Amino acid sequence: MKNGLLVFVFVVLLLPLLEQNLKVINSGKLYGYYTNTADTSFSLVGWFDGTYQERKADFFNDHLGFRPDLLRLNGQIAYSLFSKIYYGGEVMGSDHFLFFDDYIKAYYGKDFGGYKTLDERMKKIKALQDTFSHLGKSLILVYAPCKAWYYPEHIPWGFRSSVARQNNYVVSARIGDSLGINQIDLNKWFLKLKDTTKEMLYCRQGIHWTNYGSILGSDTIVKYIEQLRHIHMTHPKWLELVHTTEARDPDNDMGNIANLIFPVAKETYCYPELYYPDDSTTAKPNIIFVGDSYTVNLIRTGVINHMGSTWQFWFYFDRIFNKDDNYGMNMKIASYDWEGELKKADCIIILHTPRQTDNIGSGFVEAAYKYYFPGK
Repeated sequence: MKNGLLVFVFVVLLLPLLEQNLKVINSGKLYGYYTNTADTSFSLVGWFDGTYQERKADFFNDHLGFRPDLLRLNGQIAYSLFSKIYYGGEVMGSDHFLFFDDYIKAYYGKDFGGYKTLDERMKKIKALQDTFSHLGKSLILVYAPCKAWYYPEHIPWGFRSSVARQNNYVVSARIGDSLGINQIDLNKWFLKLKDTTKEMLYCRQGIHWTNYGSILGSDTIVKYIEQLRHIHMTHPKWLELVHTTEARDPDNDMGNIANLIFPVAKETYCYPELYYPDDSTTAKPNIIFVGDSYTVNLIRTGVINHMGSTWQFWFYFDRIFNKDDNYGMNMKIASYDWEGELKKADCIIILHTPRQTDNIGSGFVEAAYKYYFPGK
Protein backbone atom coordinates (compact mmCIF):
# COMPACT_ATOMS: atom_id res chain seq x y z
CA MET A 1 0.00 0.00 0.00
CA LYS A 2 2.74 2.44 1.00
CA ASN A 3 4.83 1.55 -2.02
CA GLY A 4 1.86 2.05 -4.34
CA LEU A 5 1.13 5.44 -2.81
CA LEU A 6 4.79 6.45 -3.15
CA VAL A 7 4.78 5.45 -6.84
CA PHE A 8 1.56 7.41 -7.41
CA VAL A 9 2.99 10.57 -5.82
CA PHE A 10 6.22 10.17 -7.82
CA VAL A 11 4.27 9.83 -11.10
CA VAL A 12 2.12 12.89 -10.31
CA LEU A 13 5.23 14.96 -9.60
CA LEU A 14 6.94 13.66 -12.74
CA LEU A 15 4.02 14.30 -15.14
CA PRO A 16 4.53 18.11 -15.49
CA LEU A 17 8.22 17.57 -16.32
CA LEU A 18 7.32 14.93 -18.93
CA GLU A 19 4.67 17.18 -20.45
CA GLN A 20 7.12 20.09 -20.54
CA ASN A 21 9.54 18.09 -22.68
CA LEU A 22 7.23 15.80 -24.70
CA LYS A 23 4.22 18.14 -25.24
CA VAL A 24 1.72 15.26 -25.26
CA ILE A 25 -1.28 17.50 -24.49
CA ASN A 26 -1.94 20.84 -26.14
CA SER A 27 -3.13 23.05 -23.28
CA GLY A 28 -5.28 26.05 -24.12
CA LYS A 29 -3.55 29.41 -23.96
CA LEU A 30 -3.77 31.76 -21.01
CA TYR A 31 -5.38 35.17 -21.55
CA GLY A 32 -4.26 38.48 -20.13
CA TYR A 33 -0.71 39.22 -19.04
CA TYR A 34 1.37 36.21 -18.10
CA THR A 35 5.15 35.97 -18.26
CA ASN A 36 6.75 33.67 -20.81
CA THR A 37 10.44 33.90 -19.96
CA ALA A 38 12.86 32.82 -22.69
CA ASP A 39 15.47 30.20 -21.96
CA THR A 40 18.97 31.36 -21.00
CA SER A 41 22.43 30.05 -21.90
CA PHE A 42 24.95 28.99 -19.31
CA SER A 43 27.86 31.30 -18.56
CA LEU A 44 30.40 31.42 -15.78
CA VAL A 45 29.60 35.07 -15.11
CA GLY A 46 25.89 34.31 -14.83
CA TRP A 47 26.61 31.32 -12.62
CA PHE A 48 28.70 33.24 -10.10
CA ASP A 49 26.50 36.36 -9.95
CA GLY A 50 23.33 34.26 -9.69
CA THR A 51 21.56 35.61 -12.80
CA TYR A 52 21.79 32.28 -14.64
CA GLN A 53 20.03 30.39 -11.82
CA GLU A 54 17.37 33.11 -11.50
CA ARG A 55 16.56 33.20 -15.22
CA LYS A 56 16.61 29.41 -15.50
CA ALA A 57 14.18 29.13 -12.59
CA ASP A 58 11.85 31.67 -14.23
CA PHE A 59 12.03 29.72 -17.50
CA PHE A 60 11.12 26.42 -15.84
CA ASN A 61 8.29 28.08 -13.91
CA ASP A 62 6.77 29.66 -17.04
CA HIS A 63 7.12 26.52 -19.17
CA LEU A 64 6.15 23.88 -16.61
CA GLY A 65 3.97 21.18 -18.13
CA PHE A 66 0.21 21.67 -17.61
CA ARG A 67 0.86 25.19 -16.27
CA PRO A 68 -2.14 26.75 -18.07
CA ASP A 69 -4.42 23.94 -16.90
CA LEU A 70 -3.20 24.15 -13.32
CA LEU A 71 -3.65 27.92 -13.26
CA ARG A 72 -7.19 27.57 -14.59
CA LEU A 73 -7.95 24.90 -11.97
CA ASN A 74 -6.57 27.12 -9.22
CA GLY A 75 -8.56 30.09 -10.52
CA GLN A 76 -11.78 28.08 -10.76
CA ILE A 77 -11.45 26.83 -7.18
CA ALA A 78 -10.87 30.39 -5.91
CA TYR A 79 -13.81 31.73 -7.90
CA SER A 80 -16.31 28.96 -7.14
CA LEU A 81 -15.52 28.56 -3.44
CA PHE A 82 -14.38 32.03 -2.37
CA SER A 83 -15.71 34.41 -5.10
CA LYS A 84 -12.15 35.54 -5.79
CA ILE A 85 -10.45 36.29 -9.10
CA TYR A 86 -6.68 36.28 -9.23
CA TYR A 87 -6.20 38.57 -12.24
CA GLY A 88 -5.01 41.95 -10.95
CA GLY A 89 -7.74 44.53 -10.41
CA GLU A 90 -10.60 42.25 -11.41
CA VAL A 91 -13.37 41.81 -8.84
CA MET A 92 -16.70 40.00 -8.81
CA GLY A 93 -19.86 41.93 -8.04
CA SER A 94 -23.32 40.59 -7.33
CA ASP A 95 -25.02 38.18 -9.73
CA HIS A 96 -21.65 37.30 -11.34
CA PHE A 97 -20.97 40.78 -12.74
CA LEU A 98 -17.24 41.37 -13.22
CA PHE A 99 -15.60 44.78 -12.72
CA PHE A 100 -12.17 46.35 -12.60
CA ASP A 101 -11.51 48.16 -9.33
CA ASP A 102 -10.13 51.29 -11.10
CA TYR A 103 -13.49 51.87 -12.81
CA ILE A 104 -15.27 51.61 -9.48
CA LYS A 105 -12.84 54.09 -7.89
CA ALA A 106 -13.52 56.51 -10.76
CA TYR A 107 -17.28 56.14 -10.24
CA TYR A 108 -16.95 57.12 -6.58
CA GLY A 109 -14.51 59.92 -7.37
CA LYS A 110 -11.58 58.41 -5.49
CA ASP A 111 -9.25 59.47 -8.30
CA PHE A 112 -10.69 62.99 -8.58
CA GLY A 113 -8.00 65.27 -9.94
CA GLY A 114 -9.46 68.53 -8.67
CA TYR A 115 -11.48 71.24 -10.39
CA LYS A 116 -8.47 73.41 -11.29
CA THR A 117 -6.65 70.63 -13.15
CA LEU A 118 -9.74 69.56 -15.07
CA ASP A 119 -10.67 73.17 -15.86
CA GLU A 120 -7.21 73.88 -17.31
CA ARG A 121 -7.34 70.80 -19.54
CA MET A 122 -10.85 71.53 -20.78
CA LYS A 123 -9.87 75.11 -21.64
CA LYS A 124 -6.98 73.75 -23.69
CA ILE A 125 -9.42 71.45 -25.50
CA LYS A 126 -11.63 74.45 -26.24
CA ALA A 127 -8.64 76.41 -27.59
CA LEU A 128 -7.68 73.47 -29.82
CA GLN A 129 -11.27 73.12 -30.98
CA ASP A 130 -11.40 76.78 -32.03
CA THR A 131 -8.04 76.51 -33.79
CA PHE A 132 -9.07 73.39 -35.68
CA SER A 133 -12.36 75.03 -36.63
CA HIS A 134 -10.48 77.92 -38.25
CA LEU A 135 -8.49 75.31 -40.18
CA GLY A 136 -11.65 73.59 -41.40
CA LYS A 137 -11.34 70.70 -38.96
CA SER A 138 -13.61 69.39 -36.23
CA LEU A 139 -12.54 68.38 -32.73
CA ILE A 140 -15.06 66.22 -30.87
CA LEU A 141 -14.87 64.90 -27.31
CA VAL A 142 -16.76 61.63 -26.74
CA TYR A 143 -17.52 60.19 -23.31
CA ALA A 144 -17.88 56.45 -23.92
CA PRO A 145 -20.04 54.52 -21.45
CA CYS A 146 -18.65 52.83 -18.34
CA LYS A 147 -19.77 49.60 -16.68
CA ALA A 148 -19.51 51.00 -13.15
CA TRP A 149 -21.96 53.77 -14.09
CA TYR A 150 -24.22 51.38 -15.98
CA TYR A 151 -24.43 48.72 -13.25
CA PRO A 152 -23.68 50.43 -9.90
CA GLU A 153 -26.19 48.11 -8.23
CA HIS A 154 -23.83 45.19 -8.90
CA ILE A 155 -20.68 46.79 -7.50
CA PRO A 156 -19.37 44.56 -4.69
CA TRP A 157 -20.20 45.86 -1.21
CA GLY A 158 -16.58 46.08 -0.15
CA PHE A 159 -15.93 48.67 -2.89
CA ARG A 160 -18.98 50.84 -2.35
CA SER A 161 -18.74 54.29 -0.83
CA SER A 162 -21.44 56.18 1.03
CA VAL A 163 -19.57 59.47 0.71
CA ALA A 164 -20.89 61.74 -2.06
CA ARG A 165 -17.87 62.77 -4.11
CA GLN A 166 -17.27 64.67 -7.29
CA ASN A 167 -15.72 62.65 -10.07
CA ASN A 168 -13.64 63.55 -13.10
CA TYR A 169 -16.30 62.63 -15.65
CA VAL A 170 -19.16 64.67 -14.19
CA VAL A 171 -17.01 67.76 -13.60
CA SER A 172 -15.32 67.56 -17.02
CA ALA A 173 -18.64 67.18 -18.84
CA ARG A 174 -20.09 70.13 -16.95
CA ILE A 175 -17.08 72.33 -17.72
CA GLY A 176 -17.20 71.20 -21.35
CA ASP A 177 -20.85 72.25 -21.63
CA SER A 178 -20.12 75.68 -20.17
CA LEU A 179 -17.20 76.23 -22.57
CA GLY A 180 -19.13 75.11 -25.65
CA ILE A 181 -16.94 72.09 -26.39
CA ASN A 182 -18.24 69.70 -29.05
CA GLN A 183 -18.95 66.70 -26.85
CA ILE A 184 -21.07 63.57 -27.04
CA ASP A 185 -22.07 61.97 -23.75
CA LEU A 186 -22.69 58.34 -24.66
CA ASN A 187 -22.43 57.35 -21.01
CA LYS A 188 -25.50 59.42 -20.15
CA TRP A 189 -27.32 58.13 -23.24
CA PHE A 190 -26.65 54.48 -22.35
CA LEU A 191 -28.13 55.05 -18.90
CA LYS A 192 -31.32 56.34 -20.54
CA LEU A 193 -31.47 53.22 -22.72
CA LYS A 194 -30.90 50.81 -19.83
CA ASP A 195 -34.57 50.17 -18.98
CA THR A 196 -35.83 50.03 -22.56
CA THR A 197 -33.24 48.24 -24.68
CA LYS A 198 -33.90 44.60 -25.50
CA GLU A 199 -30.27 43.77 -26.17
CA MET A 200 -27.27 43.91 -23.85
CA LEU A 201 -25.22 47.09 -23.92
CA TYR A 202 -22.98 45.62 -21.22
CA CYS A 203 -22.62 42.00 -20.23
CA ARG A 204 -21.47 40.26 -17.08
CA GLN A 205 -18.15 39.05 -18.49
CA GLY A 206 -17.02 42.19 -20.35
CA ILE A 207 -15.54 45.51 -19.24
CA HIS A 208 -16.22 47.28 -22.57
CA TRP A 209 -19.49 48.14 -24.27
CA THR A 210 -20.80 45.15 -26.20
CA ASN A 211 -20.36 44.87 -29.96
CA TYR A 212 -24.05 45.78 -30.25
CA GLY A 213 -23.59 48.81 -27.98
CA SER A 214 -20.51 50.03 -29.82
CA ILE A 215 -22.39 49.93 -33.13
CA LEU A 216 -25.15 52.09 -31.63
CA GLY A 217 -22.52 54.46 -30.28
CA SER A 218 -20.72 54.74 -33.62
CA ASP A 219 -23.97 55.66 -35.35
CA THR A 220 -24.46 58.50 -32.88
CA ILE A 221 -20.92 59.74 -33.54
CA VAL A 222 -21.53 59.69 -37.31
CA LYS A 223 -24.76 61.67 -36.94
CA TYR A 224 -22.98 64.23 -34.75
CA ILE A 225 -20.21 64.66 -37.35
CA GLU A 226 -22.85 65.13 -40.04
CA GLN A 227 -24.57 67.91 -38.11
CA LEU A 228 -21.33 69.58 -37.11
CA ARG A 229 -19.79 69.57 -40.58
CA HIS A 230 -23.04 69.82 -42.59
CA ILE A 231 -22.31 66.68 -44.59
CA HIS A 232 -23.96 63.34 -45.34
CA MET A 233 -22.01 60.20 -44.44
CA THR A 234 -22.56 56.48 -45.04
CA HIS A 235 -25.00 54.69 -42.72
CA PRO A 236 -25.27 50.90 -42.49
CA LYS A 237 -28.40 48.88 -43.22
CA TRP A 238 -29.21 46.32 -40.53
CA LEU A 239 -29.80 43.01 -42.26
CA GLU A 240 -30.42 40.83 -39.22
CA LEU A 241 -29.59 40.34 -35.55
CA VAL A 242 -27.68 37.17 -34.76
CA HIS A 243 -28.34 35.88 -31.23
CA THR A 244 -25.93 33.37 -29.74
CA THR A 245 -24.54 32.18 -26.42
CA GLU A 246 -21.03 32.15 -27.92
CA ALA A 247 -19.40 35.49 -27.09
CA ARG A 248 -17.24 37.36 -29.59
CA ASP A 249 -14.42 39.64 -28.55
CA PRO A 250 -14.53 41.70 -26.43
CA ASP A 251 -17.89 40.75 -24.91
CA ASN A 252 -16.14 38.18 -22.71
CA ASP A 253 -12.79 39.91 -22.23
CA MET A 254 -12.94 39.87 -18.44
CA GLY A 255 -14.17 36.29 -18.42
CA ASN A 256 -11.24 35.33 -20.64
CA ILE A 257 -8.51 36.94 -18.56
CA ALA A 258 -9.97 35.36 -15.39
CA ASN A 259 -8.76 32.07 -16.98
CA LEU A 260 -11.46 29.87 -15.49
CA ILE A 261 -12.54 26.39 -16.58
CA PHE A 262 -16.22 27.33 -16.81
CA PRO A 263 -17.71 30.66 -17.96
CA VAL A 264 -18.76 33.14 -15.29
CA ALA A 265 -22.30 33.29 -16.65
CA LYS A 266 -24.34 32.11 -19.61
CA GLU A 267 -25.71 35.02 -21.61
CA THR A 268 -27.34 35.61 -24.98
CA TYR A 269 -25.33 38.02 -27.09
CA CYS A 270 -26.55 40.03 -30.05
CA TYR A 271 -24.45 40.65 -33.18
CA PRO A 272 -25.92 42.81 -35.95
CA GLU A 273 -25.16 41.86 -39.54
CA LEU A 274 -24.56 45.15 -41.33
CA TYR A 275 -24.51 46.13 -44.99
CA TYR A 276 -22.94 49.36 -46.21
CA PRO A 277 -24.31 50.59 -49.55
CA ASP A 278 -21.72 51.82 -52.03
CA ASP A 279 -22.65 55.49 -52.33
CA SER A 280 -20.11 57.74 -54.01
CA THR A 281 -22.08 60.85 -53.04
CA THR A 282 -21.47 60.51 -49.30
CA ALA A 283 -18.71 62.45 -47.55
CA LYS A 284 -15.74 60.46 -46.31
CA PRO A 285 -13.71 62.55 -43.85
CA ASN A 286 -10.21 61.66 -42.73
CA ILE A 287 -10.62 60.78 -39.03
CA ILE A 288 -8.13 60.46 -36.19
CA PHE A 289 -9.28 58.83 -32.95
CA VAL A 290 -7.35 59.46 -29.75
CA GLY A 291 -8.26 57.54 -26.63
CA ASP A 292 -8.55 54.28 -24.77
CA SER A 293 -9.53 50.73 -25.67
CA TYR A 294 -13.20 51.55 -26.28
CA THR A 295 -12.27 52.56 -29.83
CA VAL A 296 -11.00 49.02 -30.45
CA ASN A 297 -14.63 47.82 -30.62
CA LEU A 298 -15.23 50.14 -33.56
CA ILE A 299 -12.28 48.49 -35.30
CA ARG A 300 -13.37 44.92 -34.50
CA THR A 301 -16.92 45.45 -35.77
CA GLY A 302 -15.63 47.13 -38.91
CA VAL A 303 -17.83 50.23 -38.56
CA ILE A 304 -14.77 52.47 -38.41
CA ASN A 305 -13.82 51.45 -41.97
CA HIS A 306 -17.00 53.07 -43.30
CA MET A 307 -16.91 56.27 -41.28
CA GLY A 308 -14.42 58.01 -43.55
CA SER A 309 -11.89 57.71 -46.33
CA THR A 310 -9.23 56.66 -43.87
CA TRP A 311 -8.70 56.53 -40.13
CA GLN A 312 -6.05 56.28 -37.45
CA PHE A 313 -6.33 55.38 -33.78
CA TRP A 314 -3.75 56.81 -31.41
CA PHE A 315 -4.04 54.37 -28.52
CA TYR A 316 -3.42 56.33 -25.31
CA PHE A 317 -1.40 58.70 -27.50
CA ASP A 318 1.31 56.06 -27.40
CA ARG A 319 0.86 53.46 -30.14
CA ILE A 320 -0.90 53.63 -33.48
CA PHE A 321 -3.60 51.56 -35.16
CA ASN A 322 -4.40 52.41 -38.75
CA LYS A 323 -6.60 51.18 -41.58
CA ASP A 324 -3.81 49.13 -43.14
CA ASP A 325 -2.52 47.53 -39.94
CA ASN A 326 -5.51 47.16 -37.63
CA TYR A 327 -3.83 45.39 -34.75
CA GLY A 328 -0.16 45.97 -35.43
CA MET A 329 0.50 49.00 -33.24
CA ASN A 330 4.07 48.65 -34.42
CA MET A 331 4.69 52.38 -34.51
CA LYS A 332 5.06 54.62 -31.50
CA ILE A 333 3.81 58.20 -31.36
CA ALA A 334 7.27 59.28 -30.21
CA SER A 335 8.72 58.40 -33.64
CA TYR A 336 5.65 59.45 -35.65
CA ASP A 337 4.86 62.69 -37.45
CA TRP A 338 1.60 63.16 -35.60
CA GLU A 339 1.69 66.92 -36.12
CA GLY A 340 1.76 66.37 -39.88
CA GLU A 341 -1.09 63.85 -39.66
CA LEU A 342 -3.21 66.39 -37.77
CA LYS A 343 -2.81 68.79 -40.70
CA LYS A 344 -4.30 66.20 -43.05
CA ALA A 345 -7.20 65.22 -40.77
CA ASP A 346 -10.79 66.44 -41.07
CA CYS A 347 -12.01 65.18 -37.70
CA ILE A 348 -10.13 64.56 -34.47
CA ILE A 349 -12.18 62.52 -32.02
CA ILE A 350 -11.02 62.13 -28.41
CA LEU A 351 -12.89 59.11 -27.05
CA HIS A 352 -12.55 58.01 -23.43
CA THR A 353 -14.60 56.06 -20.94
CA PRO A 354 -15.23 58.02 -17.69
CA ARG A 355 -12.49 55.96 -16.04
CA GLN A 356 -9.94 57.86 -18.17
CA THR A 357 -11.29 61.40 -17.71
CA ASP A 358 -8.62 62.12 -15.12
CA ASN A 359 -6.31 62.51 -18.12
CA ILE A 360 -8.37 63.14 -21.24
CA GLY A 361 -6.29 62.55 -24.34
CA SER A 362 -3.53 60.75 -22.41
CA GLY A 363 -1.12 63.62 -23.10
CA PHE A 364 -2.43 64.49 -26.57
CA VAL A 365 -4.21 67.64 -25.39
CA GLU A 366 -1.06 69.03 -23.77
CA ALA A 367 1.19 68.06 -26.70
CA ALA A 368 -1.17 69.52 -29.33
CA TYR A 369 -1.67 72.69 -27.28
CA LYS A 370 2.08 73.15 -27.01
CA TYR A 371 2.40 72.66 -30.78
CA TYR A 372 -0.34 75.14 -31.75
CA PHE A 373 0.32 77.60 -28.92
CA PRO A 374 4.10 77.57 -28.43
CA GLY A 375 5.31 79.55 -25.47
CA LYS A 376 1.90 79.77 -23.78
